[in-house]
Amino acid sequence: MNTATEVPTVWSQLADTLYLRDSPTADFRLSGRAPFSFGRIRSTVGLPEMTQPVVGERGHIVVLQLKPIPFIEQFYGRKKVSSGPYPVGGVSAIDLTEEPAVLLPNPFDALVLYVTQAALDEVAYAHRAPRVQQLVWPQGGFDSVVHHLGQPLVSALERPLHASKIFLDHVLQALNSHFVCSYGGVRMSAPQFRGGLSSLQMRRATELLEAHLDGDIALQQVAEACELSVSHFSRAFKQTFRTPPYRWLIERRVDRARDLMTNSRLPLADIAIRCGFADQSALNRSFKRIYGVTPGIWRRGRHVAA
Repeated sequence: MNTATEVPTVWSQLADTLYLRDSPTADFRLSGRAPFSFGRIRSTVGLPEMTQPVVGERGHIVVLQLKPIPFIEQFYGRKKVSSGPYPVGGVSAIDLTEEPAVLLPNPFDALVLYVTQAALDEVAYAHRAPRVQQLVWPQGGFDSVVHHLGQPLVSALERPLHASKIFLDHVLQALNSHFVCSYGGVRMSAPQFRGGLSSLQMRRATELLEAHLDGDIALQQVAEACELSVSHFSRAFKQTFRTPPYRWLIERRVDRARDLMTNSRLPLADIAIRCGFADQSALNRSFKRIYGVTPGIWRRGRHVAA
């Protein structure tokens, strides 16, 4: 776990209580590209005893099981709140103010999301919905939405260079909206907008995004430059450009790659890096999605036509 940047203390407590520090049987990975909002915890052995409770923290942790657990017991203080097996895709929404603890005698592998009250408040405010202070979900109950949206976060932890900050922010924003609606019991209507981005906001947003073609910029930073909340900015951007910010960036990368293929003899691997892709394979996937063929075939076709 990287401690060079300030890490929320909840992660330190989880590392201690789950015996994840310096253990040859455990792995603990946090995402530094999304302000330590999520991480993966796993161990090839169970815990020797019931954990000490997590104390002094606020907000929630939402835990997605990546492998089935034959048996687990969860506690709030001394009160048992669940007992039994959890499936792959099983989710627990845990209120940190309840001082949670767990008895987990079997190996485990889970994605853990740290959901702050501020993140929930922003979603509710954007939709003019009531404030949600408690997330309610059957402990270990299957949630197909969290299971689906959790997969790119798992991939981002395994291959951090292949996931941009702006894309991760988009996924986390979708998850927080789901938590407010499905776990908070809020029926949200579509927020009312006065159109999309203004001309000034469009210029500020596109200049910032173009300057960070690799996507290594937080969605909040772009939203603040437009003097909007993240939720409002995301929807206004999509209304203006008919695509979300992270996909707009990918299209700009592909456009730049196409120009370099047309006007230079650079190898495709070099073009991919210059255009903000992690590697040539990433360029190939995005280019084929937009143009229907790989960059190599497209380039050869241009030379033949010439």
